[in-house]
Parts: sequence; structure tokens; C-alpha cells
Amino acid sequence: MKKISNWFQNISLSKKLLILIFTAGIVPLAITFCLSLKELRGSYLERQMYSVNQGYEQVYQSLQDSMARIHNLSTLLSVNDTIKNTFKVVEDETDLIGQLTYFESISSYSYALELTFDLDNIVFYIDDNFIISKNKSGRYRPLSTAKETLWYYQLEENNGRPTWAPYSDISGLEEGKYIALTRTIWDKDDYSKSIGILAVLIENKYIENMLINSEKNQFFYLEKNDGTILAANMEKELYTQAPKVMEEDNKVFKQAELGGETYYIRSRQIEGTDIYLISTIPADTISKSLRKMTYQMGMMYALVSCLLVLLIYPLTNSITYRIKLLYNQIGQVKTGEMKELVLEPHTDEIGQLITSYNYMVRKVEGLMTRQFVMGQEKTGAELKALQSQINPHFLYNTLDMINWMAQKNETENIREVIQAMSRFYRLSLSKGKDIITIREEVRMCEAYMEIQKRRFRGRIRFEVEIQEEVLEHLIPKITLQPFIENAIIHGICEKEDGRGVVLLTGWIEDSVIHLSVTDDGRGMIKEDKGNSKGSHYGMENIEKRLSLFYGQEIFIEVESSLGIGTCISIHIPLVKY
Repeated sequence: MKKISNWFQNISLSKKLLILIFTAGIVPLAITFCLSLKELRGSYLERQMYSVNQGYEQVYQSLQDSMARIHNLSTLLSVNDTIKNTFKVVEDETDLIGQLTYFESISSYSYALELTFDLDNIVFYIDDNFIISKNKSGRYRPLSTAKETLWYYQLEENNGRPTWAPYSDISGLEEGKYIALTRTIWDKDDYSKSIGILAVLIENKYIENMLINSEKNQFFYLEKNDGTILAANMEKELYTQAPKVMEEDNKVFKQAELGGETYYIRSRQIEGTDIYLISTIPADTISKSLRKMTYQMGMMYALVSCLLVLLIYPLTNSITYRIKLLYNQIGQVKTGEMKELVLEPHTDEIGQLITSYNYMVRKVEGLMTRQFVMGQEKTGAELKALQSQINPHFLYNTLDMINWMAQKNETENIREVIQAMSRFYRLSLSKGKDIITIREEVRMCEAYMEIQKRRFRGRIRFEVEIQEEVLEHLIPKITLQPFIENAIIHGICEKEDGRGVVLLTGWIEDSVIHLSVTDDGRGMIKEDKGNSKGSHYGMENIEKRLSLFYGQEIFIEVESSLGIGTCISIHIPLVKY
């Protein structure tokens, strides 16, 4: 000890300060850094996995919605009486002009559906004896050409039920460019007899554009039970296909070994199909992000250490206090609390040290939250899209009603329906605003009901009983209209006579606005209240938007009795500005 003391007494003052700073500052800082890094790595990994799981859910929901719409479209076409009657006609029963008239009517109807559902093409394979199918191109093609394709055998194996498959034929369409939902069209008089095949085509790029990865090198693909790849967001030679033997409906990404490498994998079957959405992320991609964060923190730590080493002895007294504060602040990182150190600004080395630490905090927080923010932005974008979307069936039914009125020469009714529809869309757009007054929301509901009353020929009556002081308060756009739509579709329309009353009420009690939509429709029993998947999803969307806007949990209350009716209520705070 005496030798060490003598050696310390004889070395230069700069070395003494260096040793002092090293023993009093850098060593504790290194310990704190290691402990903090361990905590931060765990938190960062958790948020990053949350982000990729949210991204997967968004992709899955988009695919499920699109495939469900196409399935519903194919059902609509396969049960159409005009199509079934036309495809049964043989040449010796109807002249060429008559055939062309029927087929032109089907083509116009199919074209309208293509525009409505944003599809590439709807193709019918019909009996080779029809003249219109002999050119082997266009919308109508000989049934014999379908029998030469792979998708036809897959359809046969599925007994003619709706089947997704890669699409190809002899019409010149680029092979591998499309996937199709195919199904057999049955004779309505003999359901064991096929009269044609329907194929709804979608370009692969449309599906691939939905497969948006939230991590670099993340791979999505759609795989059938038989191993057929329908679509992918990478070239086939660039990915390692995951094994099909996986847990059904994985809720999170899990680690697995593929080709000697470790991957995060998630697989889930798309409802109503034999297709799985599978996503793989190389574990190295996640670890690279962690290494990058560690490297940046290490660089910041090295910078802090260098600044400490460069300090000189005359400043020791002035820096001791600030170093202690800095040490305590860094120590709080272990508890997950990262805050900048706010002190009177100085231009000396310790002042720069504190500035560097604050920069490190901002940088690390940015790295920690970047992936989390990406997931939040995607969720916010989906909610905004759901808020602004208008049911295409409502538009289609309204236009169909106007067409029917035009055929009946009901000029006055057409004028009033178009005015109501124009008013509804003008109010729903709200000049780009997402938040409107309850008065504007009620006006939009009235415009919507004016159309519905004419559609159902006066069988539905709409009444509004809302206190005047309620109307000037704010509410997210398109909140009440879905309740009214559900009351009509799932309530009144389910009654035998299809007649009923929809009542919209609103009042203020105990500084809370109470809004309810009541119908005297069929009503529900407890087991029925979660069966309508579309309505349930819409309810969840409305609850999310209300909770986000008002900053507190808002719940939708449903009271229903079978044969009596249903009442849907929400209770929201008073917000005017």
C-alpha cells in the first residue's frame, strides 16, 4: 500500500485526475450502462415484436375482407336466375339474336360487379355448343378449355365448391399473373348437374400489394393446404418456405429452425378458405436492430467516457455535483425511466457531457419507439379508413332502386332520392373533418333514413327525440348511422311483415350525453348477440373511435328481447370544442 501511495504521489496531476475520474465516474457509469442496456434490450424487443404482430394482423384482416367480398360476389353470380336459365339454353331452342341478348345482359351485370368490387375479370366457362364461346376469349369460353387446366382438377377434387387456385388458360393471359376463385354453376332444376364454371380473377399484384412487411427481410406468402403458393412479397428463390406442420392460428410470432437458420414465424388460416397467411422474419433481422441500438448506446457511452477523461483537475469541484446528478439520472434507467438532465447550461466539458447524455436519451428513446410508432400509425390509418368508408352495398342498393324507379317513370321519387343521397354523402364527407356536431350526425341519419324509407316503400318509420342542448356537442363522424343500419337489417327486416319503427333519442343527465337507437324488430337472444361478425366488427370500431376521441373507455350497451326489439346505447362526455 505504501508503494502504491508513493507511486500515486509522484505521478503527474493529469494522471491523478484521470485515475480519479476513472474510479469515481467511468466504472460506476459502465455498471449502470450494462444494467440499463439489459433492461432496454428486453423492452425494445418486446415493442418490436408488438409492431410486427400488429402489422401481421393488419395484413390478415385486409386479405380476409377482400376474399370474403369475392366469395360473396361469386355466390351472387352462381345463384342468379338469369345466368342459370341462359346457360341451360341450347342452340336449337333460341336463335342467335336471342342468345346474344341474354349474354349481353349477363355481361353488363358482370361488368357492373367488376367496377363495384374492383376486380380484373369475371369469366364463364359454358357448353361448347354456344356460339358466343367459340372464339375461346372474352368473358365466355368453352368448357372444354377449362378441363385442360390445373385449377379445373382442383375444383373437381373440391366437388365444385368455391376453390382458390393459380389461374391459367389458353386465352393468352400471362400464366402466373392471376389467381382465381372458381366454382361450379349448378342446374337449378337438378343440382347434381353442372351447367358451367365461374372464375373470378384477381391480379397477383393486387394481393401482393396487401402483403406489406413492417420489418426488413420480413416475408409474407399465401399457401394452400396442398402446398401451392398463391402469392408472395418476394421472389420464390429468395425465401425459405415454412413447414406446414404448425400450430393453428398462432397469435404471435414464434421461433423455429428453417434450413439451419432461426426464424420468427407466424401462420393463420384465412376464415372460409383452405389458405394460410404465413410470415417469416430471420431472427438475425431482429438481432441486428438490437445490435444497432447497443452500438449506438456504446458509442454514446464511449463519448461520455472520453469527455470525462479529458476533464482537468481545477474543474473537479465544479463538476463533482453535476457528475453525481448525471450518475443518479443514469441509474434511474434501470427502472425504465429515461429523462433528460435539465440544468443551467454550461459550455465547459461537463456541460457538453450532459448535452451528450441528453442526446443519447433522445436517440435511445427514438430507437425504442420507432417500431412501436409504426404499429400505432398503421392502427390509426385503419381506424381512419374504417371511419370514412361507406358501405358499397348501400350505394349499390340505392342506385338499383333509382334504376327501378326510372323504369317505372317515377320522376319525382327519383329526384327526391338523389337529393337525399347527395345530402347524405355531402354530410358524410364533412369537408374532410373527422369530428362533427351531433346535429350534423342526426342530419346524416335523416338523409340515410329518407333513402331507406323509399327503398322499403314506407314500411319503416324513423323518429328523432333529441334535446336541443345535445345537438351542438361533438361526436366522431358516422357513429349513429351504423346503429340505425343494423336496426333495419338485423331487426325490422327480420320480421315477417318487414314493418317497424326506428327511434333515435338523446338527452343530458349528470353531465353525460345519452344516445340510443331503438327498434321494434325481431330482437335477439343472448346467444345471438355475437353471431353477426360484420356488425360485431363495426361495434368494436365505433368503441375504439369513441375511446380515442374522448380519452376514456366508451362502451356500447345492447339490450334486446326476442320478438320485442333492440336498444343500442352509448354514454359520452360533453365536448363542444
